[in-house]
Amino acid sequence: MDIVVITLILQVMGTIAILAELLIPSFGLLTVAALGFFGYSYFLVYQHSPVAIVFLVLINLISIPATLIFVVKRLKFYKTTTLNDTIESAAFISPVKINETGVAITDLRPAGTAQINGKHIDVYSEGNYIKKGAKVKVISTENAGVKVAEVEDVKDKYFPQTSAKESE
Repeated sequence: MDIVVITLILQVMGTIAILAELLIPSFGLLTVAALGFFGYSYFLVYQHSPVAIVFLVLINLISIPATLIFVVKRLKFYKTTTLNDTIESAAFISPVKINETGVAITDLRPAGTAQINGKHIDVYSEGNYIKKGAKVKVISTENAGVKVAEVEDVKDKYFPQTSAKESE
């Protein structure tokens, strides 16, 4: 047989051994066999023409990964082990609006529960400890949460009251 035919047969057998390793748990034996097939084909090519081995290696660097990707994408277990559906980001729809007030049902350290408009809402403060029973005001409804502050702090810091003289 011609050395080119033997090399091609060894290359195909090496690729088949790698593909079989994906399907059959051989604990690396098929991988060792594939390395043997590729190694022997490199040896045969090197004996014939040392320069040709560079081209064979380059061809293998392109063809083997391309073959693996092509075959693996068509296997049934690939479809069951990969996520095909995309998760769409859902916008946070707040049950309350900014500036609504309520009462802290639990201590907020910084997270807890407040009653706003008769609803029990999971809320968080901006890091401050707020005692149970304190009046709170909603200052933000973003990042999938409701941020509140005590009513005394809210007036000055978040919602300054502008008088008619200041706006003129």
